[in-house]
Amino acid sequence: MASVLASGALLAPPAQAAWTNGLAVQGAKVQVCKVPLGDGDLRVRVRLDNRGAQHAHIGSVYRVRGEQRTEARVRAASGKMSGTKALRVKRGDQVGVGFEEVTGEGLGGTMTRSSISRC
Repeated sequence: MASVLASGALLAPPAQAAWTNGLAVQGAKVQVCKVPLGDGDLRVRVRLDNRGAQHAHIGSVYRVRGEQRTEARVRAASGKMSGTKALRVKRGDQVGVGFEEVTGEGLGGTMTRSSISRC
């Protein structure tokens, strides 16, 4: 019984362990995770952990395919966690995360696919 309790105490809940912090700004974290779909394609999920922030923010995951940029955005109020959205990323696409103030100012950058944790 003690070994069962000890092993459970050492493991983080799966929902907590699966997310990669893409950006952390002003107490907010834009977090992503990936689901392999086959043939090198991924579904990349995004959420915004805004529990440490003083006001609302917007987080996003985006892909760049040639000249085209596609984005999935989530928003969370101060002290809240957003819902999740997902974006399909094909082999050869660039993937990145963004962070915005609700007034429009923002920042972001690309990530390597291998740096994103599996969901």
